[in-house]
Amino acid sequence: MLRKNWQRDEEKLLIEHYKTLTILELVDMFLRMGRPRNQDSINAKIKRLKAEEKIEGGKTKKTIKRALQQRGIKVG
Repeated sequence: MLRKNWQRDEEKLLIEHYKTLTILELVDMFLRMGRPRNQDSINAKIKRLKAEEKIEGGKTKKTIKRALQQRGIKVG
C-alpha cells in the first residue's frame, strides 16, 4: 500500500481540529485546501498520531452527534 506523506501543516490542522470536526468534515477541509485525503487515510493518520500521543482523548459530544447524523443514524 502506498502512503502519501503528510505535511507538517496538515498534521497540525488534524491535531487542532480532531475533536471538533467529523471525518467527513476533515475530508472536506483537506479537499478545499487542494490536498485531498480520503477517510481511510485520515483515520490511519489519526491512529498514528494517537499512538505518538500527539492526539489525546476523543471527539466532543456535539461532534459525535454530527458524525452519527452524517451516517444517517437517528440521534435522540
